[in-house]
Amino acid sequence: MNFYNMLGFNFNAKMFMEGFAGVSNVILTDNPSFTEDDFKSVFPNFPIGEENKDNDGNYIPEEAFTLFLMMANKAIKYDRYKSAWKYLMCLYIAHMMVLYMQTIKNPEDTSVASALAGALPTGISTSKSVDGLSISYDLLGMQEDYAGYGTWKLTKYGQQLITLTKIYAGPGMWANG
Repeated sequence: MNFYNMLGFNFNAKMFMEGFAGVSNVILTDNPSFTEDDFKSVFPNFPIGEENKDNDGNYIPEEAFTLFLMMANKAIKYDRYKSAWKYLMCLYIAHMMVLYMQTIKNPEDTSVASALAGALPTGISTSKSVDGLSISYDLLGMQEDYAGYGTWKLTKYGQQLITLTKIYAGPGMWANG
């Protein structure tokens, strides 16, 4: 979204955006370059690319990694998080890749059964029994702390991301309208 175009590109609109950029909490700047190598320097255990399959044949396709990187690049702004930016980018991408891996157990298994098994929602295991083969999941325990954060509460990467971004949270956004 281009705020200059939204306001009507003229000198007044430019002055308006520059004058309120700081207090509005809207960051319009671009991030520095972030690459797969930057991610792997923090989380080397993710098998990105078919050539890096794990022992079970699991991997994250380059296309999926690139998509998650682009999403993180739009959501996590360097000018807001400064020294924590690289780690927050890594947490965002790692969270998305864990959700991807839970959905696609093995990218080479294209069976319907595999697609259905990967589509089942999961939560936090709260109890289990061996003989009765019963596992209970609790999603409500985190509901209060992470209310409104959707799937971000389902991985430790997402939980760290929530916690750190809350620490850096500034004043609310100001929007014209």
